[in-house]
Amino acid sequence: MNIGLWITTGILLLLSLFKSKTKTMQALQKALKKFTNILPLFLLVMAGFAVLITFVSPDFIKQNIGADSGLRGMWVSLGIGSISVLPGFAAFPLCGALKDVGIPYYILGAFSLSLMNVGVVTFPLEKKFLGLSVALIRNLLSLVVCVIAVILIKIVFGE
Repeated sequence: MNIGLWITTGILLLLSLFKSKTKTMQALQKALKKFTNILPLFLLVMAGFAVLITFVSPDFIKQNIGADSGLRGMWVSLGIGSISVLPGFAAFPLCGALKDVGIPYYILGAFSLSLMNVGVVTFPLEKKFLGLSVALIRNLLSLVVCVIAVILIKIVFGE
């Protein structure tokens, strides 16, 4: 699949170059600029994760959010995701690394879904622009949807 993605991207890039070399080069320059803006944050998050893995034992992680943690692990992951501020490009590799340690899909789902949908840290900003009731309702509904999705993930994967 990965090779197919690279080949498809290359073919589409060549087609774009034939259609308009100027626009394609402008797009590539914008992409490179965005990549260089994102790279330091991405490296910082990966370094932070490496430090976390180095100093926090896999047994501690498994005990708190592992397969045997059950509902407590789900709520811990929902809580950590709700208060974390990570972009998706950093969160998903983190979830992949946690999966390699043995964390079940429903726990990873709880973390990543709440990370993307529930905003405890961003709540004051939402409150300022959307108003208290809208921000509160949005976050509570997002949390409920996350819990429902996590339950479905648990059922589908039989965990």
